[in-house]
Amino acid sequence: VGPMRFQDTGVWPAAPPADAWYPSSSQYRTGCATEAFACLSTIGWIFTVVLTYLGFCTFFFATMWNANLVGKLSNIATQWRELRAADKNAAPGAPPKAAEHKAAERERDEGDLGDEQA
Repeated sequence: VGPMRFQDTGVWPAAPPADAWYPSSSQYRTGCATEAFACLSTIGWIFTVVLTYLGFCTFFFATMWNANLVGKLSNIATQWRELRAADKNAAPGAPPKAAEHKAAERERDEGDLGDEQA
């Protein structure tokens, strides 16, 4: 329920009485000929900018939380550190563990494709 619903029913008029304690429910200041950010009233800024972008941010963080993105990135970082530590501890001239890991993944993936084609 936005300010327009309250305007239509007369609960919160666009032009309140002069002695009213509450602001106008109009999104735009009186006297502005265009509907632009420069003409937004306080209520316009609250509804159009603040609440809209607060909703976008809430949606973004809820989606990332639901996807468990932080946990997955943490696992990737842990695997990265393990592979790099193994490469540093390997004998000189030995193939890097990261290359072995990639080769094992490639073989596993090719095996999966072979099973599907059969």
